Amino acid sequence: MANLREPSRRAGSMPRSAIREIMSLAATMPDVIHLEVGEPDAATPVPIIERAFGAVRAGATKYAPNAGLKTLRELVAKRCSSRLKQGIAADRIVITTGAIGGLFSSMFAVLDAGDEVLIPDPGWPNYEAICHLAGATPIRYAMPESRGFLPDLAELRSLITPKTKAILINTPGNPTGAVFPRALMQGIVELVREHGLYLVSDEIYEDIVFDGEHVSAAEFGADDNVFIVSGFSKSYAMTGWRLGWLVCPPALAAVAASLQEPTTSCASTPSQMAGEGALLGDQQIVADFRATFHRRRDLVVGALAGTSYLPIIPAGAFYALVDVSAAGMTSFEVAKAALVDASVAVVPGSTFGPGTDRYVRIAYTIEDQRLVEGVRRLRHFLENRTTMKKVARA
Repeated sequence: MANLREPSRRAGSMPRSAIREIMSLAATMPDVIHLEVGEPDAATPVPIIERAFGAVRAGATKYAPNAGLKTLRELVAKRCSSRLKQGIAADRIVITTGAIGGLFSSMFAVLDAGDEVLIPDPGWPNYEAICHLAGATPIRYAMPESRGFLPDLAELRSLITPKTKAILINTPGNPTGAVFPRALMQGIVELVREHGLYLVSDEIYEDIVFDGEHVSAAEFGADDNVFIVSGFSKSYAMTGWRLGWLVCPPALAAVAASLQEPTTSCASTPSQMAGEGALLGDQQIVADFRATFHRRRDLVVGALAGTSYLPIIPAGAFYALVDVSAAGMTSFEVAKAALVDASVAVVPGSTFGPGTDRYVRIAYTIEDQRLVEGVRRLRHFLENRTTMKKVARA
């Protein structure tokens, strides 16, 4: 038998998320308080589950169309039309396997090998991974603490080259919790229109805003070049159902749908029936979840009061960055040491980009008492490390 040829270099060299590394290590240890996992701790509401189970019993166990069930696409289009105060046709909606499926389909619909994509720093590591798999080059734009973890339009403009194909944004933001103000979002949409670029707007946390308002990129009428990514995972506690949606430019909806065939074929039919239940049901559950995360955000703020660890109070999502620079360690070293020494799991900021190695991310997605104890453990760990560093210098 001949020697096997080399496996894919592109797949083999894809950067691994440190989030998964910390989760894997934490799973081997007792009494760990998990502040690393970005999913609601609540179970999916019973009415959503019951609709899915009823549909399965009635025979909803077959393939769905690549773009998703017509009934669900119509419900998503109705929701988007109402929120955006403009008509969004159902044929622009693609139902995806999680919001990550929407990100994948939108970016692969427009990217060719060698293209450049502007991605946020800090930003979810899967943005870079998708660019990598597409053979495109991710170019990071800075969102520093000094600007409230928001991008600068002038910097975005300066990074555009003849190779630039798209800009990717995320609001409310992971890991920062920053919410883009209306003027900034309008400016970004005008920028991509001016340069003939595509905009991929990840708005999966759109329902979790505490201060200000969520402004969608779709509000500014650039139908021909703007993709909106969202879904059910965060708003309805449905992470495991793997169900998202993508609002496409009219000319690219069929392309995005066709990309589902060689990847997932279609989103799970039982999950899509659950999605129908979510959109048809009482939306008070979304407000209740938001209130829970708002309360927990305030608990985190209170637990870190009087320190320099919390750079800004997050306005949305369910994450906070904690400044660990005083410990004199990299963010990955802090995350590992905090797990081993204090039994609290956090995510190193470096996984979100080179500009955030001075932070770790915590997710306030666990019940209140454990959350406060986890932040207390992290604070105590950081205070001890900072003291040790000062003593070593003396």
